[in-house]
Amino acid sequence: MSNKAIKAKAEELLSFGIPKQQVFDNLVLQFPEAKPKKVAEVVRYMPSLLARERYRILHLALLGLIAASAMLRLARPLLNGVIGMDQATAYLSLVPIASLLMGYSLYRWQGQVFEWVGWGNAVGVFGLLNDLSHFVKDGGDPWTLSGRLLSVSIGAVALYLAYRVFTKPKMEKDPMTGAERAVFQEEGMF
Repeated sequence: MSNKAIKAKAEELLSFGIPKQQVFDNLVLQFPEAKPKKVAEVVRYMPSLLARERYRILHLALLGLIAASAMLRLARPLLNGVIGMDQATAYLSLVPIASLLMGYSLYRWQGQVFEWVGWGNAVGVFGLLNDLSHFVKDGGDPWTLSGRLLSVSIGAVALYLAYRVFTKPKMEKDPMTGAERAVFQEEGMF
């Protein structure tokens, strides 16, 4: 079977509120030709119904931070008069396409994206520290400082969700059969 079929079945089972461990075990039985590691990766990067409910507010906060960051990028050139209202094509250069695409992927709970967004924004902490020191000494640029602060906040929230919702399973060998099996953490046990 293809990854699409495994993913579709995993989504279906998770939508019923079945824990990841049971979903994994069911998929391994249903698709015996699939390697357990591959099935575990599919299940890992999908949120359970319990995780969606538990982290819903934090997920919405992350989406809000991304929207605020995109609005900040648009507001600065417009408020400073860099782009006039008569330059319609210039607005296209302002649209943060990458932020919007990542935001859409995060909205859909695509697990791999949380980690990418998290680390990509978390490394901005070095720039934030630099901007803070300039801000304290010289007054600095509040636009740049607020943008960096939003970026680091996005990174922190995304990484928190990545490591709480999409935890990596342990791969163990069954002592009786010798078959490889993924062991997911229980939903409430982080």
